[in-house]
Amino acid sequence: MKTISFAVNNPEEIKIKLDKQISTGFSPTLAFVFASVKPDIHITSQAFKDYPFPVFGCSTGGNILSDNSENCIYEEGAVVTLVEFNEKYFSYRIIERGSLSSFDLGRDIGLWGVSEFKDPAFIVVASGLSLDGKELVEGVLDAAGDDTIMFGGLAGDNTRFEQPFVFSGNTILDSGAISIALDKEHIDIKGLAFSGWVGLGKDLRVTSSIGNIVYSIDDEPALEIYKKYLDVKDADLPAIGVEYPLLIKHNNTFSLRAVMGVDRENQALIFAGTVPQDSIVTFSSSPGFEVMDSTKEKINEFYEEHQDADMLLLFSCMARYLALGPVITEEINFSAEKWGIPVSGFFTYGEIGTNVGTRCDFFNQTYTFVILKEK
Repeated sequence: MKTISFAVNNPEEIKIKLDKQISTGFSPTLAFVFASVKPDIHITSQAFKDYPFPVFGCSTGGNILSDNSENCIYEEGAVVTLVEFNEKYFSYRIIERGSLSSFDLGRDIGLWGVSEFKDPAFIVVASGLSLDGKELVEGVLDAAGDDTIMFGGLAGDNTRFEQPFVFSGNTILDSGAISIALDKEHIDIKGLAFSGWVGLGKDLRVTSSIGNIVYSIDDEPALEIYKKYLDVKDADLPAIGVEYPLLIKHNNTFSLRAVMGVDRENQALIFAGTVPQDSIVTFSSSPGFEVMDSTKEKINEFYEEHQDADMLLLFSCMARYLALGPVITEEINFSAEKWGIPVSGFFTYGEIGTNVGTRCDFFNQTYTFVILKEK
């Protein structure tokens, strides 16, 4: 597996850089494209329509490329990673959600994957602010098996919370998913998902919820209790919701759910993933810059066990960028330095990941890191 990555400031640069790489004899069979909605993501998508390789593209909350250049975060333009490997080792699909539930969308992806390979792993990015990321993951696992390995996330739109996209070059969807199924007989894929966020205040109970929509907490309207506890105003939501997610407690573990939308008529909050009724929850926040030291420690531990990689991908929550600011480049560059190859990815509205030895899950606030190696 060979990769070449580059950043562009505008769609017009894409063809120039693509043609330059192809002219050297490099023959990409797949392109990952992580792009800002600015200036026009439709033009970015169409820049690839005349090339023969499939495009795994999405809009982002910021594009990531750590390759020893001065910057590793790009607010505009796009980051492109071209991959050259055997076309028989992967399959590619973009699917419109339409009337499908989040679970059924995931199940459709899972069924497709197992029809392509005996034992597939998946990379999936989905668009749509109403989509339930947890249900999407559960749908894939229901169809492909509980031990399925999967990574990815929810597309962003530069914290506008209006309309994220996935795209293929010929197709662009504001509600759908783009997915790659990998043949694990030939491609090794492993990863790490780590948060570091901490709970704030007392435990509360979700007293009314359906899927990813929470109507009341401790028998008070969810929107009102969120504003009261965190001292935020209507105008702050939903954008501030990625910084102060709901922490759902499960015995000795927890999961985080970021606010993606607000139903003001019903005083309800729409989260990136399922929040079960009767859950015990609290609000949460970043503990500060020390979260990066914890992330580096986790990366070090992961590196000691998995030092060989052909390609590195990163799905990092938008909240980490908002909470840590420019210093977040430390945890991004750390991975590139450890493995000695570039890291490409984007800031998400939710992450999908499988820690080694655990079941795949949907997250918020995580640094979700992926290594790929051709066997």
